[in-house]
Amino acid sequence: METNLSLYHLKLKLASYGAISPLAWARISDSLKKTEIKVNESFNRKIGSIAYVVEGLLKEYDIKSRKKPCIVNFISDGNFLVTTKFNQSKYLKAIKDTTLVYLDFEDQFSLLLKHKELKTIYDEIVANYEEAATFRFSLLEERLAAIRIQQFIVRYRKILSYLKKKDMANYCHIPYDNFVRQYSYLL
Repeated sequence: METNLSLYHLKLKLASYGAISPLAWARISDSLKKTEIKVNESFNRKIGSIAYVVEGLLKEYDIKSRKKPCIVNFISDGNFLVTTKFNQSKYLKAIKDTTLVYLDFEDQFSLLLKHKELKTIYDEIVANYEEAATFRFSLLEERLAAIRIQQFIVRYRKILSYLKKKDMANYCHIPYDNFVRQYSYLL
């Protein structure tokens, strides 16, 4: 699998979080599973799995205690998503065709037992995913819609052209008409 340029980017990303031995990388690349998700299809999450978005864009919905699903995260290529028991109920939908590689819990556990240095990398992956997932909470603390939208634009500037305004309004928790009016002034 390493001949693929995209997996080379995964290797670099992992190495940026901590040292990774050639043997550990060989075992990781042998254990990776790959899936393709078409636009508007979902990715079935399994507790304990870690996925890497090789290419594409996903939106993460939370339906817990809500009448209508709420978008809580956007996950673009080059980023990880971690599935715990807490967030397993949050579903992922592809905004554009997406390629994921992932490790199940069993594969991760086996790798961590054999290669202790991977624990630091695992902790960084989890921390980065949690930081991205909690960005929305700090955004919603802002009272002024214009400032919310500005912060959203700064955070997601690279993917704005792929996002629908109704999804952006949902994420920012601003009524659609109000969002569109203010968004047009800010761009």
